[in-house]
Amino acid sequence: MSDDNRALSRCMKCIRVAWRFSSAPRQWATRSYASPYASSAGLRHPSNHLLVSLAASDLCVALLVMPPAMHLELTGHRWYLGPTACDAWVSVDVASCTASILNLCMISVDRYLAITRPLTYGVRRTARRAWACIGAVWLLSGLISVPPLLVLGNEHGTPEMPTCLVCQHLAYQLYATLGAFYIPLVVMLSMYWQIHRAAKKVVEAEHRARPGPRTRSLRVAVRERKASITLGIILTAFTACWLPFFAIALVRPLGGKPLPDWAHSFALWLGYANSALNPVIYVTFHHDFRRAFRDLLCLRCDGRDGGSSAVEIGSTNGEGGKLLGMKNKIDRTWT
Repeated sequence: MSDDNRALSRCMKCIRVAWRFSSAPRQWATRSYASPYASSAGLRHPSNHLLVSLAASDLCVALLVMPPAMHLELTGHRWYLGPTACDAWVSVDVASCTASILNLCMISVDRYLAITRPLTYGVRRTARRAWACIGAVWLLSGLISVPPLLVLGNEHGTPEMPTCLVCQHLAYQLYATLGAFYIPLVVMLSMYWQIHRAAKKVVEAEHRARPGPRTRSLRVAVRERKASITLGIILTAFTACWLPFFAIALVRPLGGKPLPDWAHSFALWLGYANSALNPVIYVTFHHDFRRAFRDLLCLRCDGRDGGSSAVEIGSTNGEGGKLLGMKNKIDRTWT
C-alpha cells in the first residue's frame, strides 16, 4: 500500500473515531432541545425560537466541527484532507461557534427585555421578529467566518507538515475575537446584571407589599438567591469555557514564545464543551423546558399547557402591573 493510501486510510479511521466521540453531545443536544420543543405547545412560543437556534449552532459544532477537530488531535495536528476541506471546516467552525455565542448573547437581551418591559415587549415579541434576530445572528457569524475563506487565507502548513489553522493575521484576529466573544461578553454581563437588579427589585417590592412572618422573608430571600445563582452559573460557564481560547487567539498572532500544542488543544476543546453545557444549563433552568421534561418522563400528567406569560400579564396596567409582569417572567425563567 502506498504512503498516500495509508494516510487516507488512517485519516478515515480518525474521522470514524471522532464521529463516535461526538455522538454523545449530538444525542444530548437533540434530546434536550428537540424532544421537549416538539412535544410542548408552550415551548413553541417566539421567545423559545432563540433556543432552537442555539440548539442548531451547538449541533453544528457536534456534527461538523468536532469530528475533524478530533482527527487533528489523533494525527498529531497533521491535516490529511487537503486545503479545500481545511478552508471549509475552518469556516464552519468559526461560524458555528460564533453563532452559538451570539445566540447566548441574544438570549440574554431577550430575557432582559422580557423581564424589565413585560407589558410592551410581550406584545412586540412576535415570531417574525424572533426569526429576524436569528437571521442577524447567523449573518454576523458568516461575516466573521468568511474573510479567511475569501481574502486572507488560512494556515495550511507545509507539504511535509500539513496542518489546518484559522488565519492568524492580527487584524483578523482582533476583528473576529471582538465580534465573536469580547463584545458579546460585555453585552451579556450588562444584561444579566440588569436582570439581577430587576429580580432584586421585584422580590423587595413583593416583601414590602406583603409583610409577614419570618418564613415569608426566607422565601423571598431564597427566590432572590436562586435567581442570582442561576445567572452566576450561566455567566461562569460561558466565560470559563471560552475565555482561555479567545485569550490565546489574541496572543498567538503577536509572536514571541509559542504556546505548547496541549495548551491550544485544551482551550479549543474547553470552548467546544460549552456547546455540550448549553443544553444542561438552559434546559435545567428554563421553566417550560423543565415542565416539558417532567411531562415526557410521566412525572407530571395533569395536561396543563406551558404557554407564555405574556398573555397572562397583557391586561395588567400601571406600575403594579409592571412589577407583576416582571415577577411572572422571573419566576418562569429562573425558578
